[in-house]
Amino acid sequence: MIAADKKLTKTFDWDAAKRRLEESGKTLLDSESLPPEQTAKILDERARELARVPDQTLDNRETLEVVRFRIGNEEFAIGSEFVLELTFPNSITPIPQLDPHFVGVINLRGEVTTVIDLGKLLGISADDEQKPQALVLGRDRPEFAILVSGIEHVVALRRDDLREPMGVTGGYRDLMLGCSKDGVLVLGGEALLGCEELYVDQSE
Repeated sequence: MIAADKKLTKTFDWDAAKRRLEESGKTLLDSESLPPEQTAKILDERARELARVPDQTLDNRETLEVVRFRIGNEEFAIGSEFVLELTFPNSITPIPQLDPHFVGVINLRGEVTTVIDLGKLLGISADDEQKPQALVLGRDRPEFAILVSGIEHVVALRRDDLREPMGVTGGYRDLMLGCSKDGVLVLGGEALLGCEELYVDQSE
């Protein structure tokens, strides 16, 4: 299922992304090995790269602007309109008696947000040595966060360049829009946010 067309870069908070990258610089590089001035310069350049948009205005009926990220050694992407922020949770409170892909919950500025290990759901090994990073997804408000190994950059993909993802079968194939030419699995934002397996049943 392909997400409804929206104007590109409309809902992704670039300034907030830059602030969080700067505040969380120690997770991105070894700051002890660099002078403070050089560290600040590198972080600023990384934030500018994350916030960079294509120089040419593209027709969003033909293109899809995505945020690329890693889970373990696999690269994924999702439409930028579904990405609210990147956060580095200090602690995650486990939820007992739930499926393994439910990591727990975090306090996101006073709002309890579920953290999902999408890698476990898709059978992908995560990088346990890195400090957890969580990509917060939603439409107008946070719906859940997924653990990621790192953020790559923001790019625009042509929809007609997406191919059938190799090795992805079963029900989780419906979560994918396709695979880019360089092997990035592109998740469908509407399909992911609509997946019942990613929400905690609070009726019990």
